[in-house]
Amino acid sequence: MSYLMGIDLGTSSVKTVIINESGLIKSTAQSSYDILIPEKDYAEQEPEIWWNATVHTIQRALKEAEIQSNEIKGIGFSGQMHGMVLIDKNNNVIRPAIIWSDQRTKNEVKEIYTKLGKDYIGSVTLNHLSTGFQTPSLLWIKKHEPASYQKIYKVLLPKDYIRLKMTGELGTDVTDASATLAFDTKRRIWAEELILKLGLDPEIFPIVKNPTDVAGEVTIEAAKETGLHKGTLVVYGGGDQPMQAIGNGIVTPGQISLTIGTGGVVYSVTKEPKFDVDLRTHTFCNAVPETWNIMGANLASGLSLSWLNKNILSNLSYEELNILADSVTSGSEGLIFLPYLIGERTPHMDPEARGTFLGLTLKHNKAHLIRSVMEGVVFAFRDSIEIFKNLNVKMDKFIASGGGARSDIWLKIQANILNQEIYKVNQPEQACIGAAIVAGVGAGVYDSIEIACSKIIKFSDEPVQPDQKTVSLYNETYELYKEIYQQNKAIFHHLAGK
Repeated sequence: MSYLMGIDLGTSSVKTVIINESGLIKSTAQSSYDILIPEKDYAEQEPEIWWNATVHTIQRALKEAEIQSNEIKGIGFSGQMHGMVLIDKNNNVIRPAIIWSDQRTKNEVKEIYTKLGKDYIGSVTLNHLSTGFQTPSLLWIKKHEPASYQKIYKVLLPKDYIRLKMTGELGTDVTDASATLAFDTKRRIWAEELILKLGLDPEIFPIVKNPTDVAGEVTIEAAKETGLHKGTLVVYGGGDQPMQAIGNGIVTPGQISLTIGTGGVVYSVTKEPKFDVDLRTHTFCNAVPETWNIMGANLASGLSLSWLNKNILSNLSYEELNILADSVTSGSEGLIFLPYLIGERTPHMDPEARGTFLGLTLKHNKAHLIRSVMEGVVFAFRDSIEIFKNLNVKMDKFIASGGGARSDIWLKIQANILNQEIYKVNQPEQACIGAAIVAGVGAGVYDSIEIACSKIIKFSDEPVQPDQKTVSLYNETYELYKEIYQQNKAIFHHLAGK
């Protein structure tokens, strides 16, 4: 029996999973770390802390699996998207990584649009330019930290640094590269003209390959640190959302994933680079060759619930949160929450949007707050679904993932707000599973991603069904939800300047 390893470098932790060829999980290990906020709107992390956490999880996963390290035939990666890791000529990190939730580059985003125009940026990248993406972060470094900029040899995405430490090889993959917004998403190559127009050096962007391509082998040094076998094959891997999609069996058009992690994502595969002309969604290269994905992205989905729990509710257990939410009727008795705690992407693309509870009265308690947050997160998902409908995106099967798939009440809320049957996969740790699958394809264990998913991914037999009476209530509430942002946009922007 041979085994595969998937490593998911997330925003708050890294997870390592070992599976056999049938997809059975042999072991799982996780190690957490913090986001650094040295100033208002900043979000950074130390890449060396990522590596140390990864080493720790690999060691634990190998020990728990009770297998020999040479039985692992391939290693793949999933990683938080959009971030920026700056590397010098000696492969050393120049400064802390700027990650996806960073908001400091509002001026750089405006300057790029002023210089190149929204239409040009959209036609090349198929995306709206947002704070936290690598390109404006890179321009911020050039302007505010010129000494750091001068040292740059290559600019990487977060998971690429872990692969560098493991193999000694520099590079990235098409899924992560297309999420930098320095990439020609239709042609699947770096957008050299755009890069030059921004005054950046095209040479600092690394080689780009497909997620299943072999990137290198585990080095002697990495083997000594991790306990892995020297020479173990390592593939490029991909961004967390494409890997999560593979782990949910989403490889063909018509399947929609609803992922509630720190952020939230509505994800669909397309056979052509379909995109919203108003650039309210994201279109990136997909892991399956010659396909793309269209995504609605929300910045504070699970983060909204964890914020409420940590700062207001004194860290209740996940079970307690679900029980309290389920004790309140649908609609939270007139309480509506906007999950815009760190701005928002889909549909507003507004870094100055603000979180809001509207409708509070003396009858509301912590249970209402919890349920309204859960409902607000799913209303944000519905914003994306409505855009997908207008784009004629095929939507046949809805699959819940992340925290929203582990909560019965959240599954019911998704079914009723979206008026859809909601499935979930039976295997946990979908991003790690997706990373392991692409490793298996690269190692020749599977002939393709599609074939691997057909063998490994199993869906729940009975989906969660919508209740039409509750659907009607939520339809009315959704109209109010949308109006809250429009009526308060000017106030949000005023408050953001304080």
